[in-house]
Amino acid sequence: MVAKRFSIALLSIFLSVAVFAADKDLEKDIIMVSYEQGWMDSSGTLALKNNSSEEVKNVVFLITYLDMSGKELDYEEFSKRVSIASGMTRKLNIPAYEYSRHYHYYKSENMPGGSPSFKIKFKLKDYNVEEKVTESTDEVPFDRLDYDRTTRNEGLYLIIGIVALLFFIGITVGLYVLVAIMAQKRNRSVVGWIFLSFIATPLLMIIILLAIGKNENYIENHYNR
Repeated sequence: MVAKRFSIALLSIFLSVAVFAADKDLEKDIIMVSYEQGWMDSSGTLALKNNSSEEVKNVVFLITYLDMSGKELDYEEFSKRVSIASGMTRKLNIPAYEYSRHYHYYKSENMPGGSPSFKIKFKLKDYNVEEKVTESTDEVPFDRLDYDRTTRNEGLYLIIGIVALLFFIGITVGLYVLVAIMAQKRNRSVVGWIFLSFIATPLLMIIILLAIGKNENYIENHYNR
């Protein structure tokens, strides 16, 4: 009796594992049907087909980049939120491979004169997985990584722009101050020379002040008074 119950329990466990394993076929459920990345593209376009019997809401996949001889160059894992109905195909974007070096997918547009080409290998890791958003860990939700990368880049460009603007303003104000100091030391009208700097440029006024030197007549007139 005990042996029979034990056999039934083992059979139940085996059937549960078999059903779970048969629930997802990671080699056939979702396949890549095309990929596009021209030499000027900042993102690659991946077309995925849903061969499963359910709607796909998110996917986790590995892209391996290969040279034309099949040698592995790099790889990256992606987690994407996407809605693909059963039997349908949908395109999604991923960051372009070696965008700064004008790499192109071997079936896509090539740079005039030639640019490095590559192939890719798609491997589905999982799909319809539960999204976890935690505050205490470094786990990143679907598509959050791409968003954060873009946001960081935009913030960096903004900071660089502000610093460059402040530097330009500081240099400009400094040149006008230098014109005023040079004019005063040469006994010439500070207001007049600053006004001339607005009409021309402070650099030109600095050169002229260096060339004409000190106003000796101003000293004589001041002394006679």
